[in-house]
Amino acid sequence: MGKLIRIEVENFKSYKGSQTIGPFHQFTSVIGPNGSGKSNLMEAISFVLGVQSAELRSHNLKDMIYRSEAMSNDGTSAGGHSPRRASVTAVYQNSQGREFKFMRIVTSDGRTEFRINDRVVTYSKYNSSLEKENILVKAKNFLVFQGDVESIASQSPKDLTQLIEQISGSWEYKDEYEKAKVEMEQAAENSAHAFIKKRGLAAEIKQYEAQRKEAEIFDEKVKDRRECVLQYLLWKLYHIEMKTNSLTEEKDQKYFASTEAKNQQDTLEYQFRAARENKALLHRERTRLELQIRRIQKELEDQVPNSIKSKEKIIHLEKKLKQTEFNIERVKRDGQQQEEVVHSLEKDIELLLAAEREYSEASAAVSPEDTPQLTLQQAKDYERRKEEVNNKAADEQQQLYQFHRQYRTQQQRTNELRMKLESLEESEVETIGKIKDAEAEIAKITADGQTSTEKLQERQNELSKLVEERESIHRREAALNEKLQKTLTKLLDANLTLHDTEKDSKFNDSITTMKQIYPNVHGKLSDLCRPAQRKYDNAIATVFGRNMDAIVVEDEATAIECIRHMKEQHIPSATFLPLHSLLVQPLNHNLSSLVKGARHAIDLVKFDSQYEQVVRYACGNTVVCDNLNIAKTICFDMNESVRAVTLDGTVIHPSGLMTGGSAPTQPVTKWHESEVEELMRQRDAYLAELHEISLNKRMGSLEDSVRNEQARLQAKVDSLNEDLMAANRKIEGLNGTLQDIRNKIAEVKQPLAEGTLYMEQLDEKIAEVRRRIAEVEDQVFEDFCALINVANIREYEAKVQNGSDEVSERRAQLASQKKRLLTQLAFEKQQLNELTERFQTLETSHAADMALKNQIETELNGMGGRKEALTAKLEASKQESAAKIKEEEEKQKEITELTSILEAKGKDVKQILKEVGSIETEISKYHAERVAIFRKCKLEGINLPMTQGSMDDIVVEGEEITHGENMATDDSSISSMDVDEPPSQTSIMTSDWTIEVDYSRVGKLQRNDGSQDVDKDFQDEIKKLTEEIEKMAPNLNAVDRLESVEESLKAAEDEFSIARSAAKATKERFMAIKQKRFSKFYDAFSHISEQIDKVYKDLTKNDTFPLGGTAYLSLEDSDEPYSEGIKYHAMPPMKRFRDMEQLSGGEKSVAALALLFAIHSYKPSPFFVLDEVDAALDNANLATVAAYIRQNATDRFQFIVISLKHLLYEKAQSLVGIYRDQENNSSKTMTLMLDQYQE
Repeated sequence: MGKLIRIEVENFKSYKGSQTIGPFHQFTSVIGPNGSGKSNLMEAISFVLGVQSAELRSHNLKDMIYRSEAMSNDGTSAGGHSPRRASVTAVYQNSQGREFKFMRIVTSDGRTEFRINDRVVTYSKYNSSLEKENILVKAKNFLVFQGDVESIASQSPKDLTQLIEQISGSWEYKDEYEKAKVEMEQAAENSAHAFIKKRGLAAEIKQYEAQRKEAEIFDEKVKDRRECVLQYLLWKLYHIEMKTNSLTEEKDQKYFASTEAKNQQDTLEYQFRAARENKALLHRERTRLELQIRRIQKELEDQVPNSIKSKEKIIHLEKKLKQTEFNIERVKRDGQQQEEVVHSLEKDIELLLAAEREYSEASAAVSPEDTPQLTLQQAKDYERRKEEVNNKAADEQQQLYQFHRQYRTQQQRTNELRMKLESLEESEVETIGKIKDAEAEIAKITADGQTSTEKLQERQNELSKLVEERESIHRREAALNEKLQKTLTKLLDANLTLHDTEKDSKFNDSITTMKQIYPNVHGKLSDLCRPAQRKYDNAIATVFGRNMDAIVVEDEATAIECIRHMKEQHIPSATFLPLHSLLVQPLNHNLSSLVKGARHAIDLVKFDSQYEQVVRYACGNTVVCDNLNIAKTICFDMNESVRAVTLDGTVIHPSGLMTGGSAPTQPVTKWHESEVEELMRQRDAYLAELHEISLNKRMGSLEDSVRNEQARLQAKVDSLNEDLMAANRKIEGLNGTLQDIRNKIAEVKQPLAEGTLYMEQLDEKIAEVRRRIAEVEDQVFEDFCALINVANIREYEAKVQNGSDEVSERRAQLASQKKRLLTQLAFEKQQLNELTERFQTLETSHAADMALKNQIETELNGMGGRKEALTAKLEASKQESAAKIKEEEEKQKEITELTSILEAKGKDVKQILKEVGSIETEISKYHAERVAIFRKCKLEGINLPMTQGSMDDIVVEGEEITHGENMATDDSSISSMDVDEPPSQTSIMTSDWTIEVDYSRVGKLQRNDGSQDVDKDFQDEIKKLTEEIEKMAPNLNAVDRLESVEESLKAAEDEFSIARSAAKATKERFMAIKQKRFSKFYDAFSHISEQIDKVYKDLTKNDTFPLGGTAYLSLEDSDEPYSEGIKYHAMPPMKRFRDMEQLSGGEKSVAALALLFAIHSYKPSPFFVLDEVDAALDNANLATVAAYIRQNATDRFQFIVISLKHLLYEKAQSLVGIYRDQENNSSKTMTLMLDQYQE
């Protein structure tokens, strides 16, 4: 590699005349004060190497010419004429050792001229010659301007991409790349458009061909459907007649069986009523005795709590008195200790005051009369000699001053540490005393806890025996009472709506009938789903509203058939919900997360998956809220346009209207009608068992007494355990505090000892320095001291100053110590007063508690003995009640047996009648189907084969089918093949047509199989043919249109071929340019990415962190890296990953330098000029950067660094010094070789 030898300037900026700057070595530093011309040297190098003026500080080329008035300090001309041109010559030596002179000249009229070896050349040839030496002017790979480091450290990923594009040369392809990309996209769009046009015409041709074929098979499909329909109707009529005959025979048999069962049921009902009357008399007598027993038991139980309560009060007071006595003793002991602390402090203060008086007396003993008095001439002589001493012993005086300052600082620190140590030692003693008190308290609590635990174990054993005797009975009684309460509540709710349930029985029966007639009827919505929990019954019923009793059907056709049936049977109107045609609004899943306590209504309903559509329709986007406040929050505060329903039935509509509330509505119980019978049976069984259990219960006064005693002991043990835990925690805290104090004492002792030793060393140094000063003073003041009759000048100065400095310092120390002791004494006296007040309070409380305990003991001893009389009366009542219960149990057994028999017989009768009704419904269903088929054949002109009569004998009524109030479907929507459409009831009952169908066309296999599978096969085939026919719409103009479209297709194919070729060509051209741009860019990026970590490690490693930091580059877009940014990450040693913006200024500068050096390593220029790149570096980083530059400054790499920091330029091989020549009003340079000096 070559190198820059020197720079020759002539009248360039601040450089007057012809000057040579250099020579430049492998590592040359340029130094000089601000304003001397360092930056002008940087501009001279940039100028001669072809950098555009727009990128320099002086944008106008004429400003490059030296002007004497511009260089004058006062702004006036320095004399002479200003030069008319300026030039800069760079003397460069290539790798073969040949020298080249690159020269650039600028004239006063702004023209510029380029020369190589004194020959004028064009700029392109000039630039080409530089590029041959790898000096890239556009990329500026040979210099770094002042401030570039900071801008590189803070640049964005996009800016870094542009920098690498310039370095790599891929920037040259940018405009060509963008143009080729636009052309490729346009060609691709044209090709796609032509292809779509071609594909559309091809599809149109296929469509016309299909229409032609469709017209040919249309007639054949119509014939096939008509034949299939006829065969289906014959098969269906045949099986309807067979099923009707079979059901009629079965109905007659069921009628006879129901009559016989009804007679047996009447006899059993008479016996049951008689048994219930007898049992009622026994139950009233037993109830009277049980009430009497409960009154006696309650009176006995009332006697127990009063005595237990009094005993508990006494025990509580005893415990409180013990605790108070303990506290009195502890406070008394603390008070004595506090008095000792106060006396000790008072004694220390007295000693300090005495020492202060003694020192004042000693200071006053020095008499000013002994001090010699100087004349005016002697005073002047003294001052002159003193100044002479100061001059001769200036260094010693400075040392003495520094030693005195260090001594005072250390003395202050030592005093502070000594005071802190004394305070910590006092705290240590106090904490040890508190630990001993806490340990004594733990010992007392442990002893009390062991005694109480033993008593508690005794009571627990006694209580377990009592509990075992009645535990099983008690558990059973509680369970039965809970079940009975729930059962009675359910029965009460059911009875509230019993009248409504009976009123709707006809409606429910009609639904049962329709489910038997029409297989696509599923039932009421309230029967097909139920709330997830009982608490949501009322809310879900309110949400459903009128849809509660809505009838769910499969489709609209079934709904219309059911509506017609209900009109014929004179049944009130109803709502029908067809599963397949309901319009359901989409669920808003965000409603469940609006507010805590609000849930989507559909999430609170259990249902089969096939009914999801209808439940979603009924619920909509309604929200169920736990209370009205939550509903108001959603609707009013959050402004959500939803319907909100609370658990009590209150509704807030989307419009803001609020309705409902109060008790559960009638529809709620409709979910639980089937449970009423079972609930009544459970109620009777629970009551009977509870009566039996009540006789076996023992009086619980003894158990309650033992239990109360156990609870009292348990509470005492728990309290003692809590006290023990609190005391242990207290000791742990005190031990922790003690350890902290001892740690702090250890921490204070070491620096205190070190400070004391350091002060002793300073004393020795001060004495030595004073001795040397004294020798100088004795030499200078020898004859002066003899004149004023003193041994030496120090004796005179001591008498004059009277030791004022030492006296002041000592008095300040005594005052500070006195203030500290007085403050501590005031605090300790306050603590002593508080302990005294607490002692008096505890004594008062102890006396009051003792008086209260004596009063309660007196009251407890005065209680009477009514308990024995009540116990005897209770036993007699129990015996009489037991006899009545036994009689009632026997009667209950008889009633239970009769009930079981009667229920079984009632079920038999009900089942038989239900079966008869079902059979009649089935017969009606089949008869209705037969009539419907005949009517359909008559209306649609289908001729059925007859053995008797003809189609003319079938009468068709002239009435139209009407709609239910909640259906919006007309007959036009029903397919002509829906043969299950029922006629009116009148037409069914009066149809006495004298016709017989000829079933000879029904095959043997079809006669034997009347299943739904065969029916479905027929309907599927008919439906298939119908759909195919309806889809067919022959187009008569298809042939003519087909020829025109074929011609258009041929033209479109030619157009597509041309567009595809153009798209392929533009894409190939774009990919070629893209590959060139990518290769250049990626080659540079790969090289820089590999080098960045090595360079950064070299710049950041040191003795502490030998491995250095980590740095790397990452592409945001690996396919087209030049289109997006490049992220630069640098992690200094021992620091975690963070963004570049979060690094310190020095860390950013080091990272930026690493990036610059790494970029420079790609196609490096022979020299690298750096302008004050070390501005933001601290000393550590500066030393590392200097070492790096020195290490890499070789024959292949030359550094020229402009710097103001000695840590950098002192590492250079040579120095170029720039200074301001005031006389000539010009910048001048000097050169110094540093290699000849040892480091």
